[in-house]
Amino acid sequence: MQKELSAADVRKKFEASGFQVAETPGNPRSLEVKKNGFTRRIELDASGAWIPSGYPLFNVRGLDCELEDRGYQKFWYHQGERFPARLKELKALHQFEQEVRYILGLKSLYHESLGSTSARTVYDRVEGRPDPFGGL
Repeated sequence: MQKELSAADVRKKFEASGFQVAETPGNPRSLEVKKNGFTRRIELDASGAWIPSGYPLFNVRGLDCELEDRGYQKFWYHQGERFPARLKELKALHQFEQEVRYILGLKSLYHESLGSTSARTVYDRVEGRPDPFGGL
């Protein structure tokens, strides 16, 4: 089992790898790490390990956007606004996620190693189609 790292220790590890680190207001067990326009919140879990929380964000035109997969294309999404995600951005997101996981000493999971996981998934482009599973 890995020994519990303090927020200061985690901050040093990220800063040594070129990340900017900020405390999350009101939560001493949470930090935000930033690099190349991407932001990721990490939290101290009950076992004392630092883990990623939520989904990464990418700053597009001053807005912190999450990745949305619409089946035919990926977009950066923020409160109803969408911006097409470019290949170089998706590669940079994947690299960012790998760096965060490496610094935290976490295993890479199969589906995460294949590419970027999306915060939002909207595959069906047909409006008004009844749910075949009855909303289950």
